Amino acid sequence: MKIREVAITVGKLDAAAAFFRDVLKMPVAEQVDRVTVTAGFSRLVITPGEQFDGVHHLAFGVSPHDFDDARIWLKQRVDLIAAGDSEVVQGPPGWDSRSVYFLGPEDILLEFIARESDSGLPPRDGVIPLPFSISEIGISVPDTMAAVAELTKVLRLPIFPPQEADFAAVGDHDGLLIVVDQDRTWFPTRVHTAARGPVAVRIDASHRHGQVALGENATITAASVQS
Repeated sequence: MKIREVAITVGKLDAAAAFFRDVLKMPVAEQVDRVTVTAGFSRLVITPGEQFDGVHHLAFGVSPHDFDDARIWLKQRVDLIAAGDSEVVQGPPGWDSRSVYFLGPEDILLEFIARESDSGLPPRDGVIPLPFSISEIGISVPDTMAAVAELTKVLRLPIFPPQEADFAAVGDHDGLLIVVDQDRTWFPTRVHTAARGPVAVRIDASHRHGQVALGENATITAASVQS
């Protein structure tokens, strides 16, 4: 399951564009009413919107070969968020991953994640650790298990560990929807609650087609698009 596009809103579009362009050095296309950030085969589309409670969570995938250099590069540009006594966070059982977390524009919780399943990817060609995908997107819902049931029934997406009452993953190593209770705080800050703002996700999931609305704010569309 590949996350092809994520659309979110922010209060200050210019500041969001500047962060991704100038701090993370990601490709950014600016238009009057939107900013498009390219992360490999994924796109993050940001548009202006009204203020909402909580913050979004996005994880960008990087090659395991680049992770250590990416952490050092990021540490020179942003404040990495420690979990306990370490800035490097090991993923849950079954994930085989390492992550670093930091805050983006309007406190969006951002993550660079390296999964061992991507060890076949070559090291980057250059100094800047450009991500090759949006690896995860957080989805805030009133009922976590009901949302997971809808995603698996309508879009036939696989579940992924862990499956808890307020936190559940749907998808696979190529892309995960992180479905959480709307009152849950994000790890590792433990102070930022999940966003109640609009988020639209377009996924490419092996010839599965359909659309699911989760709560009032989230829409997941599955369509086999190879571009």
